[in-house]
Amino acid sequence: MVVVTAVAAVLLVAVVRHRDRRSARVALTDALTGLGNRAALTGRVARLLAGGASPGLLLLDLDGFKDVNDTLGHTAGDALLRQVATVLQRTAGPQAQVTRLGGDEFAVLVPSPAHGAELEVLAKRLLAALSIGGFTSGEVPLDVQGSIGIAVAGADGTSAEELLQHADVAMYAAKRARAGVLRYDAEQDQHSTGALEVLGQLRQAMEEDQLVVHYQPKVAGDGRLLGFEALVRWQHPTRGLLPPAAFLPFVERTRLIHALTRWVLLTAVRQVATWRAHGLDTTVSVNISAASLDEGLLGMVEEALALTRWPPEQLVLEITETAIVVDPAGARRTVQRLRERGVRVSVDDFGAGATSLVHLRGLAVHELKVDRQFVSDLMAHPEDEVIVSSVIALAHRLGLVVVAEGVEDARTAARLRAMGCDELQGYLFARPLPAAQALAWARGEQGRLAAGSAEPAAAPTGAAAE
Repeated sequence: MVVVTAVAAVLLVAVVRHRDRRSARVALTDALTGLGNRAALTGRVARLLAGGASPGLLLLDLDGFKDVNDTLGHTAGDALLRQVATVLQRTAGPQAQVTRLGGDEFAVLVPSPAHGAELEVLAKRLLAALSIGGFTSGEVPLDVQGSIGIAVAGADGTSAEELLQHADVAMYAAKRARAGVLRYDAEQDQHSTGALEVLGQLRQAMEEDQLVVHYQPKVAGDGRLLGFEALVRWQHPTRGLLPPAAFLPFVERTRLIHALTRWVLLTAVRQVATWRAHGLDTTVSVNISAASLDEGLLGMVEEALALTRWPPEQLVLEITETAIVVDPAGARRTVQRLRERGVRVSVDDFGAGATSLVHLRGLAVHELKVDRQFVSDLMAHPEDEVIVSSVIALAHRLGLVVVAEGVEDARTAARLRAMGCDELQGYLFARPLPAAQALAWARGEQGRLAAGSAEPAAAPTGAAAE
């Protein structure tokens, strides 16, 4: 009996150990592809670093994978990910560890590369293998491309977290530049320690109502108020009032930009709805980041219109040239759906970026905003006048409204009016103003026009710079 009990105990221990080992394997395995997961990767990196090794990390993100899911369904997307995993394992070789981090992101860990160039060669080999991979979904052939960021322990990070973060930064830089492969460059990293601190503080700022919206008027050629542009500011507890340039570039690289966009949109529409109830009927323009120009934006717009019963034709969404260039097809779809809803769309900073005129063809926008760099020195540089007049003529031929921003003196305003510019915006009329001051300015403007004055109303003092 004692022998039987002892045997049973040994068997029980063996079963428990087997179960624990299996649970450990499951915890470190990606269920879809059978590759290691993020936990497996970080654990391996930590062990290599502890042993004095300098591993290299390649972070791969597939280009256009969302289109596969949207067009063919998630089953097809899952099948593609399994095929990609097989190709990556085969191409990376037995010494490298391939893991799936989630979604369409994969990592390849090279335990001890001879040098950074070796990693770049491997990265290019991986992309080449994907481009000729023969991927299919059923009978549908699929073209697969990707972008890879590289980080090397020591030079680019001293922990698994740092290597992943820096490889991610390099990967997104490669995607934006359409370079295929890029090594992490600290000088180009906008996610410095200071930037990360700003992001952490901004999350708290949104929870503690430290963000405010200021409003800058847009006027017609005869000086009539047409609308306001909503511009976010951060009333920082120690640094004072911060303009968008102090935090937006960092936010746009994170998912926090969607929450910020929604907050600004709702705040602005609610404010002008309040003004409308008190007799001030204007449009309101809200800036939309390239990162937010997707289907999620349509939901935000519907929410804002439903909560305030704001007329859609009096809402203007300003998108940058970058948003059009990065994803022309996606931008065209979103803009078309906004137009069908009755919302107006403006191309902001026109002429400052890399928009080809072909991108405007078939893009259902309503207006172009001429970038301030061509407006501020209009009277001093004849070539700027040629550019602005050409843009106005082109826009009018396309049936678009033209807005000139950065108007700071009466001579420039008069010249723009003579060239046929439809709307003007700038310090000549008013700087961006807090809501109460913007309302006071608008009422003063209404009184000025009623009295027949030719001079624009003076803006309240102390207004924040744009």
